[in-house]
Amino acid sequence: KQWYQRRVAITAGITNNLSRTMAFLKLMVFSVAIMLASSKKGGSAVSVEELRELLVSSMQTTISLTAVVEQQTKRISEITNFVDEAKEEIKDLKSKIESLGQKDEEQTGIEEKLVKEIEALKETFAEELEARKNDVMVISGEEDLREERCAKVCAGTSVRGATNWVDFSSNGIYTDVDISKCGFVTIPTVTSSLEGTMSHWSTTGSSEIYSVTTDTFRIYLLAPHGRGGGANKMGWNVEWIAVGYTC
Repeated sequence: KQWYQRRVAITAGITNNLSRTMAFLKLMVFSVAIMLASSKKGGSAVSVEELRELLVSSMQTTISLTAVVEQQTKRISEITNFVDEAKEEIKDLKSKIESLGQKDEEQTGIEEKLVKEIEALKETFAEELEARKNDVMVISGEEDLREERCAKVCAGTSVRGATNWVDFSSNGIYTDVDISKCGFVTIPTVTSSLEGTMSHWSTTGSSEIYSVTTDTFRIYLLAPHGRGGGANKMGWNVEWIAVGYTC
């Protein structure tokens, strides 16, 4: 838009200059004709010197006008070059805009494809989750059964070397195992065993569960050599699996 306004302004200027030039030439010719006519009517002859000066003045004016015309011609050439350059710039700009439009379309296509893939993954995950809802099934328990979706399997260990073994009687030990992080709301079904680095094969009682609650259970062991800290030295710890309801 700017180059078009500039072109219009320059063209208007050239037209005005040429119009003024032509008007001035007509005025000069008309003035000479009047002077010649007056000289004939009045009977007074125009001197050669006066005519020479008039012609010299007219020639100078003509030369000046020729220079103006040349300047205007040069400006017209500049305008033509400017218009050609502007056309090329517009062509390049149009090409760039079209290229950007194609890139936007490609980007939109990629985004739509990603959205579809994400939606497909969500559907697949939801289907798998739905299929696994019944992976854990409690068929009997210490309390009334609840909805299958609330059934949960939780497992852990009392930690090797850090189990709180307590001496019991003259030849036994026991420990209370914490299962509170499972979040059970009913008494779970617990299975346990003893893990260690040595001699735990000779103990008795590792799978016998006592005093189960939603937060803990107790294990008693018949193991004289485990008393007095011997159990932790041998790495004894209770490994367990509990199944119960969390809602």
